[in-house]
Amino acid sequence: MDPGHLGTAFHGGGHYENFPVASWLLPAEMRGTLLALYRFARTGDDLADEGDLAPAARQAGLNALRAGLDGLNSSLAKPNGHQDIGSALRAELLARQLQTLQAGKLLDAFQSDILHQPYPTISDLMVYCEHSANPIGRIMLAAAKIIDDSNVNCPITAASDAVCSGLQLVNFAQDMGQDFKRGRIYVPQEWWPAGWLPEAGPESVSDEIKHHWATKMAWLGHDHIVRGTGLVAHIHRAARGPRKRLGLEIAMVIEGGLRMSRKVLADPIAVWRRSPVLSRADLAVILLRAMLTFINPRRHDA
Repeated sequence: MDPGHLGTAFHGGGHYENFPVASWLLPAEMRGTLLALYRFARTGDDLADEGDLAPAARQAGLNALRAGLDGLNSSLAKPNGHQDIGSALRAELLARQLQTLQAGKLLDAFQSDILHQPYPTISDLMVYCEHSANPIGRIMLAAAKIIDDSNVNCPITAASDAVCSGLQLVNFAQDMGQDFKRGRIYVPQEWWPAGWLPEAGPESVSDEIKHHWATKMAWLGHDHIVRGTGLVAHIHRAARGPRKRLGLEIAMVIEGGLRMSRKVLADPIAVWRRSPVLSRADLAVILLRAMLTFINPRRHDA
């Protein structure tokens, strides 16, 4: 993967992510939980749509992850350690008196990815985001004790959900060309031209339509992230001590998502040739803007 992708730019490694993992900004007490969550999500995502595994093998791997998360004693995929990965996240969550429901939603999203089908409407795509992205933010907030229950809806979780869904949508926009080549069509069917089918390939649609798809997806992601920028202020008010640093980490992720959405919007056709990346100059701007938001969390309210 290109190291300029959103997320890898913050954390390095071979994958790009839209959520922070064990950053030096996070309180040390959170890092074990976040590492277990990262490993769980990374493994599930790879099982769902990476490599050339047969659907049955992918399903077996996800079943093993779920068995571990649910505390079941199963021999499914034990040679690969998938059940142990689920068990490790379960142990971390229970140690913090947190439930496993949100992590289970991630598995539901990975399940749907195995036999991926385009979503009929943008509302259906947002339901997918609710499972594939939003649980990450909720688990992070609960692990940091910003919220007591990751399953309860409140202004903080609403802001978190908006940011996480927005980041997912920006990911769809930035990787549109790459995803189409892999048969991963996240453009909802209601946006398709009459009579068009994915089997015809992206070359069967005009540059005008490609421009429209990438632009619309990027703006949708951008607007969701903007809707959730108050999350930093929520964390600033609710957190104590080292946990306040989570606000800076989240501010960086927010600014990174907004920066990436602007890159897509600057040249929507380019994403069909190559996914855009964040440069060192972009990262400098992201860090500066994040620090300004962290110092004055209400500046986005203006």
